[in-house]
Amino acid sequence: MRDVEISEGELYHVFNRGTEKRKIFLSKKDYERFLVNLVLFNTEDLTVANISRYDLEGSFESMPEKALVKIHAFVLLPNHFHFILEPLVKDGISRLMHRLEMGYSKYFNKFYSRSGNLFQGAYKIVHVGNDAYFNYLPLYIHLNPLDLLSAEVNWKEKGIRNKKEALRFLREYQWSSLPAYLNIRGYPFVEKDLFSQIYEKSKDWERELTGWLPEEGTEEMCNTECCTNVV
Repeated sequence: MRDVEISEGELYHVFNRGTEKRKIFLSKKDYERFLVNLVLFNTEDLTVANISRYDLEGSFESMPEKALVKIHAFVLLPNHFHFILEPLVKDGISRLMHRLEMGYSKYFNKFYSRSGNLFQGAYKIVHVGNDAYFNYLPLYIHLNPLDLLSAEVNWKEKGIRNKKEALRFLREYQWSSLPAYLNIRGYPFVEKDLFSQIYEKSKDWERELTGWLPEEGTEEMCNTECCTNVV
């Protein structure tokens, strides 16, 4: 998947997980640090050599100027992450992801007194090259936190017992861009215009998310590579 030809203005599904499926986020501070890095490193004005000079304890409430990519969607789980990114400049995704994974690994290893690789190899990238993938991907990404809902263990294979409770959990999950699309929580660095053309209102998102949730006892929701390669 790293052989994908990257073009400005196209959409890409970018994801990775911890080495040996280990957790890469152990506390609220870790999640916040990752998002701060995501925003601050997303600029042409920053070089890798100068990363250590920046205050990474700042806010992620605004996007820097001369952004490398548009961030259309994200979700962070304890041992992996997903993004939908659109490069604005040549090598925008690779430049951002190199900074992000390197910077966060350095922070994590220092804070938790460990060494070695934090991520399981290089990040994966898939071109969002057709309408079906385009329509489904933001729903799939925002459904990922259900893996953490204890009442719905193995929900992708066994189906959902309580769709109302599942949707409530997704609405309240903090480390996802879904609350931004539902106008519950602000993440100003998320570019909402594109997917808001498909899902214009909160109820549209909720209807589509609920519709994609498999009923208990039905076949698993998705068995494609993009859905099973990380989790």
